[in-house]
Amino acid sequence: MPMKAACRAAAIAALLALPLCMPTSGLAAEPAPVVPQPTLATAPEQEIPAYMDQDLIREHEGFSSFARSQVERMNANIIGGRHHMQVLKGSDGLYRASFRAIDLQAVVCQVRRSESNPRFYVGNLIYKEQVLQSVGKTPESSRQGPFEPVSEKTNRLIYTSKSGGGWR
Repeated sequence: MPMKAACRAAAIAALLALPLCMPTSGLAAEPAPVVPQPTLATAPEQEIPAYMDQDLIREHEGFSSFARSQVERMNANIIGGRHHMQVLKGSDGLYRASFRAIDLQAVVCQVRRSESNPRFYVGNLIYKEQVLQSVGKTPESSRQGPFEPVSEKTNRLIYTSKSGGGWR
């Protein structure tokens, strides 16, 4: 209850500080300038700008490193890459070699504090999975390239971390 009493006291003090505007000699009173009054009530903690939040910067650097290793592992083991290349003969007699890969230049890492608990962080790993294809007269010439992207799909993986606890 002491907080309510302090809030009431602040409100009363604010009311007493306002000038009384009464019309004189038939003229309308000028409105008093609005001056923000400080209050004793507890306001929600103001957010620190992202460029000043050193913990957020540290977590972003850690997440970026973690994300790079995840993307490399996905490219090698899950998606397949060049060593899982498929070569098919088309109806036009040409061979098409294709494989899936992550566009490493387009990987985006985003980190923010959790809305429900600021000690936790949420990391978004956004990447583009591409199908690369090369066309040749023989299976070997199609395997040699050059490979061009023929389709792409954007994916998002969401990870969480407790402050300094690692990403999972």
